[in-house]
Amino acid sequence: HHSSNSRSNNNNNTPGSTTGKEEEELLILIEKWLQGTDPEILSYACWTLSHWCDGPSPQIASVVNNTRSTKSFVPRLVELLSHKVWRVTKPALRTIGNIVCAEGTDGDYTQVILEEQAVPKLTSLIQHSNREIQKEACWTLSNIAAGTVDQIQAVLEAGAIPPLVQLVSSEEDPEVRSEACWVVLNATSCGSDAQIDWLVQEGCVSVLGVLLEEVSMVMMALEGLERVLQVEESHCRLLFACNQDSSSTNNPNTTISPQPLVPALLIERALDGGQSSAVTKRASRIWNHHFVSCALCQRSFSKHFHETNFCEECKCHVCLGCNCQIYHLSYQEELWAATEETEHNNKNAQANGAKKKKKSRKAKKKEKKLQKEQEEAEAQKEEQQAQREEEERQLQQVIVEEEQEDVPKGTHSTANSSSSSKDDNDRRQKDGDIPPKERHPPVDFVSYLQQTNSIIALAKLMDALEYDEDENNEGNETSNLEANAPHISS
Repeated sequence: HHSSNSRSNNNNNTPGSTTGKEEEELLILIEKWLQGTDPEILSYACWTLSHWCDGPSPQIASVVNNTRSTKSFVPRLVELLSHKVWRVTKPALRTIGNIVCAEGTDGDYTQVILEEQAVPKLTSLIQHSNREIQKEACWTLSNIAAGTVDQIQAVLEAGAIPPLVQLVSSEEDPEVRSEACWVVLNATSCGSDAQIDWLVQEGCVSVLGVLLEEVSMVMMALEGLERVLQVEESHCRLLFACNQDSSSTNNPNTTISPQPLVPALLIERALDGGQSSAVTKRASRIWNHHFVSCALCQRSFSKHFHETNFCEECKCHVCLGCNCQIYHLSYQEELWAATEETEHNNKNAQANGAKKKKKSRKAKKKEKKLQKEQEEAEAQKEEQQAQREEEERQLQQVIVEEEQEDVPKGTHSTANSSSSSKDDNDRRQKDGDIPPKERHPPVDFVSYLQQTNSIIALAKLMDALEYDEDENNEGNETSNLEANAPHISS
């Protein structure tokens, strides 16, 4: 059982050596006091019994059992647990706690307390406003939870675990929290597999995790966690066997594997906490038996749920989410061959691409050359066309200028004379008598006057024509004289 440390109270007197008659008289007097209603008297009577039950086993037996002079004090003590004055509740609770942790030679004193329905009242005291009463209630329940399976079941059925778990997670007083943890720890260490499942569902694993942080409680916490892991292993084996039978009989009602009851992180915390060698050794044993790490992702898994496989080639554990085949020699050979083939294909593709690019560059170069030649031809054609147009324009301009400079010779009074003059000129041109300067079209003086609107311009034109005619006549006479002159030889 979980034994209490030395406790102090307001009455420091302890029972001395007394005779049997004096003890009997004292118990009769205490029984009489307990029947009263005065809180102060009840408090002193309970404190007296508390000290009395802190003695040897015969003294405790005289309080628990009926004697020839008194009845059992237990029913009244259990009744006083619900007293409205805490100064009465506390010594009554202390007395029951001393009875529970005692080892009786003539019977199980704890069972007597349970038969008086003390556990539900102890459970209600877990949430009492007085810190000392909270601690005493947890201490008493921890000793009951260290008993038989039936006694642990009484604690579970009384609903004591949920408020204890809440007390562990929220209580700031280390003594109260420690006593609450002891209840869960003793129930876990001594309970049956079914009770372990009950405790796990009520959140006892988190309480054991809190105990791992206390140096003095690490070994006890590891013991409780190992007990939970053993139950989990047993359940998983049975579940795996049932699944095998279901698959062989084609039974669709296959049970789904539960989640791990104990996270691997708790055991890793004990391994990495820098504890004593004994703690490290036990934590390592628990880890090696119940957990395994994936060699690839480094995650931790429970061995009970077949979430990992042992690779014979790699000689390591690998989880179902990882694939170690990429490290196998056969895979590496296949990968090497595939890589070589890929590189060969890439080289061929690059070579073909280079050829295509080369052909494409030649084609583009040829196309640019043809385009350039076409552009040059078009430019040359345009230049020639512009040159012809320029020559035609210059020729036209010369013709216009010559037409403006050329004027008709002689004065023509009538149209007939103009027509006859034109006929004479044509005839002379055919005969070759008229010089090139005289071979110009006849001038229409009327049209010229209409165009210029100037009689002076017309007069000048007529004078110019007469001047040209005179020069032509003089030239003809000179030519005739030279032709008729005698030739004198040298």
